[in-house]
Order: sequence, then C-alpha cells, then structure tokens
Amino acid sequence: MSRKFRARRYRAGRTIVISALAVVAVIVAVVVSVLVIRNHPPTAPKPTLAALPTCSPSGCALVSETRTLARVTNFYGASCSGVYGSWFLNAVEGGGSNQLRPSYALRWSFAPGSVVAKPNGRITVPATDSAQVTLTLNEGALSIMGTRNPNVRVSATGTLVVELSGPTTAQVLKFTETGLVKAESDLGLVSPFTVDGSPLTVPVKTVKTMSGC
Repeated sequence: MSRKFRARRYRAGRTIVISALAVVAVIVAVVVSVLVIRNHPPTAPKPTLAALPTCSPSGCALVSETRTLARVTNFYGASCSGVYGSWFLNAVEGGGSNQLRPSYALRWSFAPGSVVAKPNGRITVPATDSAQVTLTLNEGALSIMGTRNPNVRVSATGTLVVELSGPTTAQVLKFTETGLVKAESDLGLVSPFTVDGSPLTVPVKTVKTMSGC
C-alpha cells in the first residue's frame, strides 16, 4: 500500500470521525435544551395595563353599600358602560332563621334618552317554619304568592321601576315598588325597595377600572 493511498485513507477516516462527533454534539445540545425547558418552563408574561379590566371612557358606574332599613341589607351593583349602560344589582337582606330574607338579583338597561327602566330579576326567599313565599319579577311586573301560619294565604301583583336621578355629580338610583305593601306585611316580608313608605335611593359612584368589565 503506497504512502499516498494511506494518507488519503487517513484523511477520509478523520473526516468521518469529525462528522460523527458533530452529529453527537447536536443531539446532546437538543436533549439539554429539552431538559432545561421541561425543568424551567417559561414564565408567563405579566399582564400589561391594556389587558387589565377597563371601563368605558365615562367610567364604570358602581353601587356598593350596606343600609340599615327595617333589616340590614347589602346592595351591590354596577354597569361597565356608565350610568346609562346595562346594569345589575344584588340586594340581600339579613335577619334570623325565623325571618323571611329575600335576595334580589336585578338586571336592566336604560333605553336611549330615558332614565327610567323596568327591571327583570331572580328573587329567592328561603322558607321559614311559619312562612313560604314566591316572588317573580318580569319587565317591572312583581308577583307574590305565599302562605303564613296559621291561616294566611296571599296572591298579589305590583310593580318595580328604577330611575336614574340627581345632578351629574351626585346621581342616585331610585327604586319605586307599588302594590305589594299589604301582601308583604301579611306574610311578614320586608321589601328592601320601600323605606318607611318611600322609594329606596342609593348613590352611584364612578370608577375607572373594575374587575369583570
């Protein structure tokens, strides 16, 4: 075997070895990268200001307060598009287990150019040992049916409307309930929307950001 042939054979073998080592190095790098990603997953990006809950340019309208009426009642509601937008309002009464404690979940929108609305709602009234009451609200029409021991049976209809009133800097929601005073009294139910025979008013606040909007 000539010296020239042996040299060519040596260079060819060296090239194969170098190529094989390069392939092995690439495989090792890929495996290490996979292990690093698996053990140290990428951190989720922090929310930017634009991703936070935001309100309309006029702000969100908010109602949040506790009132001591005939019973302690919590009011919480909001509109993400301002006072003239789509509203929800929850009113939850406190009291003992032997008292009727209605919970209201109202929704409404003020029509363009109007400050009066007829809400829809879901009303739950847990029964007591002596009374059982069902209340429904549809487009401002309130219906009540119930019984109270020993011999009270009630079925009546009324209305509930909500109005936005007051100056721009001190607006309030005014709730007017009519037609059910006697029926509610007979059953021992206290409406959160009637205060000593007058409509309930709750102040409206304006906030720039609010969760859920």
